[in-house]
Amino acid sequence: MNPTKVASHLSPLPQMSGILMGSMVQRSPFVSRQTAVEKVSEIFTQTNAQGIVIVDEMTPVGLLMKNKMHFHLSSKYGVSLYSRRPVELIMDKHPTIVESSLPLEQVSNYVFERMEEQLYDLIIVVDNGQYLGTVSIIQLLRQLTDLQIRYAAQANPLTGLPGNLMIEERLKQTVIKSVSSHFGVLYIDLDNFKAFNDKYGFEHGDKVIKFTADLLASCLLNFDPSFSISFLGHIGGDDFIIEIDGDNPEELAESITQEFDKGIHSFYATEDLERGCIKVYNRKGHLESFPIMSISIAIVHNRYRNFNNYLEIGEIAARIKKKAKKVCGSIWIVDQRKEKDKEEEEDKDFV
Repeated sequence: MNPTKVASHLSPLPQMSGILMGSMVQRSPFVSRQTAVEKVSEIFTQTNAQGIVIVDEMTPVGLLMKNKMHFHLSSKYGVSLYSRRPVELIMDKHPTIVESSLPLEQVSNYVFERMEEQLYDLIIVVDNGQYLGTVSIIQLLRQLTDLQIRYAAQANPLTGLPGNLMIEERLKQTVIKSVSSHFGVLYIDLDNFKAFNDKYGFEHGDKVIKFTADLLASCLLNFDPSFSISFLGHIGGDDFIIEIDGDNPEELAESITQEFDKGIHSFYATEDLERGCIKVYNRKGHLESFPIMSISIAIVHNRYRNFNNYLEIGEIAARIKKKAKKVCGSIWIVDQRKEKDKEEEEDKDFV
């Protein structure tokens, strides 16, 4: 089966752990499709392998699990019928094949929907179509169990999104990968959220936070349908973070700002919308006006600079956010300052 066909069946999940299938592989035995069944049987006897991958010039074309070979050979004429015949006659011609770059969660979502007779078969992992190794269902379940425990302990209780510890892990991975690939990190927060909370109450404020989390996930899904190159986290309060692989974070940021402006009005009373602002008493008892909530996005990337550690990403984002806060309405600003530029010139390099 073509790996891309497998990927097209994967239903997106709300979050990725950063664990890729390539990091989990074990090197299972492999043979050509013309290898005799008796030779394959010897390999099973000499090793603890539960499955053998059948390849054609290192491209996987089939899989033979140990129990299924025994099924064929244990029939009345099985040994005489198959022993000296090529293994392709009894192999599974449609095994699960996935690219090494696919996230663990995405693959598991597909694997557990396989037909019952394939449910416990090995997962074949390839790198650009070439055989890399296999992952067993037991490995998959162990990793998923560990992830569920981590998510439960570290997820934001309101949105269910990964919290700061998992965000930190993801950014560390991003910096490591940035040596050979581009990334974009979007730091996202709401403008005038505190005033909304004061006027409408914390219950409505929580609804806005959930709305924002859902909106970000939806925009991210449209941007990256397989969720294979992206990450969404909740820093806390009205602060969120998105990390994507690639060169076009601006496209995603534009989508987010547009969708937010469309949806946020539903949380306001008609009179406030008609007025274009809300009126809230400040701590001194004076009535102040605050605009309808908007969303600000600071975009950090590595097109023009290298990063030595993940903290540098946050420092740059903080400077961009200060500039964004000076603008009324929803906005995204991308860092364009080159590594050689001086700190005092940074403002003119934001667009």
